[in-house]
Amino acid sequence: MNKAMFRYGLFLVVTVALLFGCAHDKNSKTENQVLLQFADLDKTSFFPTGKLAYKVYGMMVSDPFPFNNILEGTDYIAMPNGSDVVIKGTIDELWRTPLERVVTTYTKENGSPLTINDFIPDQYIPMIAKESGGYFACFVSKNNQIEIQTAWGDTLIGNRPGVPHGEGDYVLCRAGPDGSPDFSDVWIVNGAVFPSTYDMTQKK
Repeated sequence: MNKAMFRYGLFLVVTVALLFGCAHDKNSKTENQVLLQFADLDKTSFFPTGKLAYKVYGMMVSDPFPFNNILEGTDYIAMPNGSDVVIKGTIDELWRTPLERVVTTYTKENGSPLTINDFIPDQYIPMIAKESGGYFACFVSKNNQIEIQTAWGDTLIGNRPGVPHGEGDYVLCRAGPDGSPDFSDVWIVNGAVFPSTYDMTQKK
């Protein structure tokens, strides 16, 4: 009797675990979405693009500042280390970028260069993105999720449920020395902001 009850109890535990796992998988993707990896992308679908001039806001912090990028589903912590800059994007999404990259990517509103002295701890300051080329982008329909491993060790998920994506997200990389896409460093730009921040004229 005890052995039979044990087997029945084990059966119930396994059944509940399987049902929970199925429910979790269903909730992690919208109906009919396929989870793609970078290797699944057609590399010939990458098209040349460049950044447009647009306004964002940057902040350095006086204490550790944890936050979540709602468009990436990634948690970050900005540190008061003289390097980390929290950037608030065009739809209030947050991400972290080192100061040395910020000063080469953005300017003050009047077009003059940014320096560390322009940042007031724990206050956002306006910055203008410099127009620049040298990027490639690949469109991923919102019918599919895409998982990307970045060069800095984060895992990014494109087309996550629960956030806007426009028609779908984009996988980006820089151009290599020979002018072709450099796939050693890739990241995701949300499709809700890509059309207003990157050049779309050569989209395939």
